[in-house]
Amino acid sequence: MKAKWWSCVLALLCMPAEVMPNTRTVLQSPLTISNVWINSSLEIKCSTPQGDPIGLSLKRHFLGDEQILYLHFDKEVVTKNTTADKFLNRISITEEQLDPGVGYKFKLSLLEQKDTDLYYCSWVYIDEKYNNLNLESNGTVIIVGEGGPVKACSLRTVDLTLICLSIVAFTGILLMFICLMIVRCRRFKKNFTPFRGYAPPLPPRPSRPPRPPRTNQPRNIYMQQQTVNHCPYMMTSTHDYGIFGNV
Repeated sequence: MKAKWWSCVLALLCMPAEVMPNTRTVLQSPLTISNVWINSSLEIKCSTPQGDPIGLSLKRHFLGDEQILYLHFDKEVVTKNTTADKFLNRISITEEQLDPGVGYKFKLSLLEQKDTDLYYCSWVYIDEKYNNLNLESNGTVIIVGEGGPVKACSLRTVDLTLICLSIVAFTGILLMFICLMIVRCRRFKKNFTPFRGYAPPLPPRPSRPPRPPRTNQPRNIYMQQQTVNHCPYMMTSTHDYGIFGNV
């Protein structure tokens, strides 16, 4: 299937040069890529505004421009001349009324993975010189995959479920974070100790002088003794040193 995917991409980029100028005169739908499932069906509409074609071919590109079917127009009679064996009983044709122009709808049924290919329409005309002129469309890439279509309802249910789960998870995480912050704040307040600046120690208090002993002497005599004791550098002498006096 990977080879098929790359083939589809290369087919869109490497279409024959002679096909591109003719896209203005022939139309095909659906355009670009169409994804379908095994055993499903797909309709391809081919139309042209030019009248009086002599034939219409539905071809697939990846297998060497294999012709799936060919319709021959003879005035108002339409004849299906050939049909590929791979699409026997799997393709139906419906004519569409266009004014002006001609259109046909091909319905491919019971598609398989091997039907993955680029399908395009080729209208056959006769020019002024009675030569066959083929006008080809860009084509439609049909990719047939395994499995079945997924209902839109189930997709919406899954999306809503994922959104609700995301909201619930976010709310739960937010509540847990708030509770954790509250617990930490309470623990911090409980164990909080205010900061106290450094205070230098107080100097020691001076000691009080001892009380004088109680004696019967008068208080003034005690004070004189105390004064003498506080001035030890003063000395008295009975010697006479002459003119220098007492030292």
